Amino acid sequence: MVIKNKKALIEKLTGIHSSKKSYYVQLKKKIDETTRRNIQLEIINQLAKGIGIEMSFQEIIESVIPELQAVVSFNTLSLYVIDRGTMVSRTVFVSNNHHGAAVEGTVQERVERKDEKATAALWKVLASKKTIVVDHGTGETSGEDLPSMTLIPLLVKEKVIGVLEVISGSGFEESDLHFLEQVADQLAVGLENARLYSEVWQHKQEWEITFSAVTDLLLFINRDCRIQRVNQAVIDFFTMPEEEILGQKCYRLFYGRESKCNPCLADQVVRTEKTAYLQSRTRFNRVLDIFAYPAYTEKNKPYGVTYYAKDVTRFVDSIKFVSLGEMSAGVAHELNSPLTAIVGNSQLLLRETGPDDPHYQLIKDIKNSGMRCQRIIQNLLTFSRQEEYTFEEIDLNKVVESALSLLSYQIEKSNVELVNRPAPEMPLLLGNEHGLEQIIINLLLNAKDAISSRIAEGNTREKGRIIIETCSTDKVVAVHISDNGVGIDYADLPQVFNPFFTTKRVGRGTGLGLSVSLGIAQSHGGVIDVESIEGGGSKFSLILPLDKAYEKELEDCARE
Repeated sequence: MVIKNKKALIEKLTGIHSSKKSYYVQLKKKIDETTRRNIQLEIINQLAKGIGIEMSFQEIIESVIPELQAVVSFNTLSLYVIDRGTMVSRTVFVSNNHHGAAVEGTVQERVERKDEKATAALWKVLASKKTIVVDHGTGETSGEDLPSMTLIPLLVKEKVIGVLEVISGSGFEESDLHFLEQVADQLAVGLENARLYSEVWQHKQEWEITFSAVTDLLLFINRDCRIQRVNQAVIDFFTMPEEEILGQKCYRLFYGRESKCNPCLADQVVRTEKTAYLQSRTRFNRVLDIFAYPAYTEKNKPYGVTYYAKDVTRFVDSIKFVSLGEMSAGVAHELNSPLTAIVGNSQLLLRETGPDDPHYQLIKDIKNSGMRCQRIIQNLLTFSRQEEYTFEEIDLNKVVESALSLLSYQIEKSNVELVNRPAPEMPLLLGNEHGLEQIIINLLLNAKDAISSRIAEGNTREKGRIIIETCSTDKVVAVHISDNGVGIDYADLPQVFNPFFTTKRVGRGTGLGLSVSLGIAQSHGGVIDVESIEGGGSKFSLILPLDKAYEKELEDCARE
């Protein structure tokens, strides 16, 4: 049906039934209401969007205050945060006197301010979980209308987590209350999200602290053998940044492999859903005790494996060295008796045989070889810690001079410059002179051999040089022996003190020198430190404590 009446058409389009005189007034009112409704929807939308962004709860509310005041007239807007029936805090967002101030307190404070009506209303909101309007009526003395207060509960799963308090001098219309309840609904979601985020963040921080506090290795590995999570001990152990470790396959990180281990510890745990154990040596020549634990989903199905690994290299090696020492001591004692007879008889034969005798040189070779075997046996006994030392006060400078008097001719004859830099004053040390001299002699001979190896390789651009210097503090004395020889390969550095390990060619060394030297140093409570660059020389340092109380600190430094 075509509407011919202009007035009827306007009424159909605008919903306004009025006379021609009041038409524009009512039309303007309708437009204002529509605009007001649009602003309300914008505020609700802005609150909903603000919940998920990185803004504080107070910042989100303050960002919509201007729009909120444009559609609802009020003097003060406050938010009460409720926890277990008690107010945790009250935040005043808009007030005649201040803006955005946070006030800590409890509901009891209203009683102290003698605002018993408001206090009762707060408790009533908590109990009824419904909006309550408190009309204060007219002042007894002034006769003026007192502000009207509306309390709206913030509900989450039928639980009151807060109360929105809006105070207005002119009261609220029904549509305003409906809108404020919608605002309260959005604030409830935001407040609950903020609480949940705070809890998750706190739990995450607590877990991070616990995770990082464990000094042994902790890793989480998914079913594809990729490392998803590590603690600080793992980063320190592998000396790699965390971002380089995460995402790596476990078999590549631990063993340098390009394919899965066979058998695979992680596969075993996932398949059996039981804890498993493995002791293995990593690509860094470190022995780890690895305990693998299945990690379960909410449906009780394994989705990954947690590795707890403990570095037991020192423990394993100590057991190995003890066994090796016992074996060495047994072999040494068994060989000592026949060697004593061989050396003694050869000496008697030399007395009865003149230098011109054709057998003289043969007998002399027998004696020298026997004595060389006895020195090796002496090293074995020293290594097995069965030799006891007598300690007395000694000057380390004099020990160095004694060692140099035995070796300086041999070293300089090899076209190696020997530089001695003794400290002007050295405190007396309680130790065994013969044992410390043996260490220095061994380190000097190793330095000479390293330079000889460099020359043998054709690198003769720089003359061979050995520098030996002493120094002291109030806690320790030290001897540093540096050379410009071939240096030690980085991969060999952790093994140089292992018994029978040597980088010298066959026939040039037994591999016991540094091990025996370390044993003597440790019997004095000291350590031997090494710094070396392949092709760039080495520096060995014998460090000995002057005070027994400092031995533990030296031991900890050596372990690191």
